[in-house]
Amino acid sequence: MKVVYNRGLYLPEIDLWMDAKAPRSRSVISHAHADHIQRHDSIIATPATARLFEHRIGKTRSLLLDFHETSDFTDFKLTFYPAGHCLGSAQTLIEYRGERVLYTGDFKLRAGLSCEPPEIIPCDILIMDTTFGRPHYLFPKDEEVRDELYREIDRAFMNAMQPVVFAYSLGKGQEALQILLRGGYSVALHESVMKIVDIYREMGIEFDGDYRRLDPSDTDGLVVMLPPGSRRGELMKTFRCPYTIYLSGWGMDPRARYRYQTHLVLPLSDHAGFDDLERYVIDSGAKRVYTLYGDDYFASHLRQMGIPAEHLHGEGGPFRKPSKGKGSEKSVAQPSLFDLIE
Repeated sequence: MKVVYNRGLYLPEIDLWMDAKAPRSRSVISHAHADHIQRHDSIIATPATARLFEHRIGKTRSLLLDFHETSDFTDFKLTFYPAGHCLGSAQTLIEYRGERVLYTGDFKLRAGLSCEPPEIIPCDILIMDTTFGRPHYLFPKDEEVRDELYREIDRAFMNAMQPVVFAYSLGKGQEALQILLRGGYSVALHESVMKIVDIYREMGIEFDGDYRRLDPSDTDGLVVMLPPGSRRGELMKTFRCPYTIYLSGWGMDPRARYRYQTHLVLPLSDHAGFDDLERYVIDSGAKRVYTLYGDDYFASHLRQMGIPAEHLHGEGGPFRKPSKGKGSEKSVAQPSLFDLIE
């Protein structure tokens, strides 16, 4: 099957778009992060992704498929499987003329606390997110990152500082909230994070512990959680002696805290690291691999292993050249790409 990237993934033989970045008559939506959604005429998505899509963009015609449910489109069959990236995030399996084509979307293989556990799906052609497709992105165990987060928060409180945790509003924010609540902390949530928490609860995910909507005038004894874009805003000026902690896979980069201008960046990622990318390719039995995001390194690595691989698209990650011009999606007024790809 032919695979094309053109501001989204396209399978021309069956006229199917996936995560199209320009409006289309129909597109699969793997998950509801900002860099994967657009105002399409109709979408194919899991119920949770469709609900989050509606919250962020508005209602549209939707074909909703639960995980492991197969829809027959006459020319091909489509099945969703959990991707482990955020609530409702899906891998898409296309069965066409005896061939199994799998698009992972953004995924990870480490089970989280706030979304469905991921699976590895056997396939012939694998199209995979390789945002962290370089060898130094070997993420520590999530338990180690959690313990370090607890130590840093405790240290901030002991030094009469206000712990402020930056986490993306969808996915990372809910995972971080579960981690903090299990650590016994009380948490004050930015409005954008709180709204997504409410949708998670609507979809059956519970959060046990003390958390509340942020009141900047009353944060004593609370861990404050904000979206990444807030770290340069006026809200930060309301906190006395803030101690800032950014949660991102980019924390594996030695200079990450200077890039983000925070005290600390902890590598809690909702993407697969280099070792899990390798494991997925091997365990899936893929005969050919296409990579998306990051750069060509991982595809080249697979070719050296004897696996046919091609890099389709390099947007995202520290290897992308910044866009220029006032009309750019990544102009100064827009969130950093690092804020969108967590």
